[in-house]
Amino acid sequence: MITRISDVIYGWLGWCPQTRTVSRQLPVLHDETADGSAVPGAGTFIRSGLSKRYRNQVLLWAVFFTLVSVPFVAYFQTAELTRVMFSYGMIAGLGVFAFFGRWLWNSFQMLEKGMTIKTKPGEYIILFLIAGAIPLSVVLILAALTVLLSFAGAWAFPAFATGFAFIPWYVFTLILLWERRTGCILMFDKKTNSFTAARCSGNALH
Repeated sequence: MITRISDVIYGWLGWCPQTRTVSRQLPVLHDETADGSAVPGAGTFIRSGLSKRYRNQVLLWAVFFTLVSVPFVAYFQTAELTRVMFSYGMIAGLGVFAFFGRWLWNSFQMLEKGMTIKTKPGEYIILFLIAGAIPLSVVLILAALTVLLSFAGAWAFPAFATGFAFIPWYVFTLILLWERRTGCILMFDKKTNSFTAARCSGNALH
């Protein structure tokens, strides 16, 4: 029986790209009691939690990459080659995210069960690549395309790479959908480098 390397790594890591997981009870974020009165100290907790809300952090990165890439996108539209390469880059970015999104969604489900994932965002992406979550054929196609782009012109590869600049928006949308579906809030603590999920009462879609 043939076993893929990715399957072996999935077994080692328990699918999620980090073995350091701890089960816990999900906290509930609300600042009012049943009778409408404020919960003492709840406002402070929520304000501090907003800075740890990972959706907000991803949104900042998405806006940053968009603002940086807009001048380049405008320039790339002036020539046929760079315009086509930019379009290919956006398609390739969506293709990569199709695999990364599935990986990310499985991690969300672990957090929803009350686990804590201790890893940095950069390490998370690296482990995603090491685990072979992207099929080898896709990696080879991207590698071959990168080599060919080096002969297509000085701006061909930058135009192609700029298409990946919008991936943070895809991640932001996926987090938003998950939070709306589950009623959870994705949190990331930079001090402990850990992802957690907090339950937000009345936030889930029914």
